[in-house]
Amino acid sequence: MGDLTLESCIFHGSKCHITPDTIRELVKRYGLYMVDRELAVLWYEMFSKEIHYPAAWLKRAIEFSYSPQIPHEEYVREKHDKLTKARGEARERVMKAAYAKLDAELAAEREAEMPAVESEFWRFVPARVKKQMEAAKK
Repeated sequence: MGDLTLESCIFHGSKCHITPDTIRELVKRYGLYMVDRELAVLWYEMFSKEIHYPAAWLKRAIEFSYSPQIPHEEYVREKHDKLTKARGEARERVMKAAYAKLDAELAAEREAEMPAVESEFWRFVPARVKKQMEAAKK
C-alpha cells in the first residue's frame, strides 16, 4: 500500500472530506497506522453508504475498530473487488445496450437496402421465422 506518512493520511482524508487539522489530531491521539487503516475502511464504506459526518465516523471507527474480525488487507481487497465487479457489470450492461442498438440500426439499414423477402435465400428460411419477422414488422 506504499509508504505510510502523515501527508498520505492527510491526502486520503481530504478525499473523504476530512480536514487536515482533524487528521493531525487523530494521528496525534491514535497513531498513524490506526488512522490510515480506518481511512481505507471509510473510503470503501463511502461507496456503499451515505456517510454524513465522515470525521465522526472515522473517529468512531478508530475507537471501536470497525474491521477487527478480518485482516485489513483482506477487507480492503474484498471491498475493492466488489466495487470493481459492480463497475464492470454496469459497463457491460451499457456496452450490450449500445451494441444491441447498433445491431438494430444495421439490420434496419440492410432491410431497407434489400428486403429479406427479395433475397435468393428466402425460400430456405423456416416458416415460423418468416411469421416472426412479419409480426415484428407490424
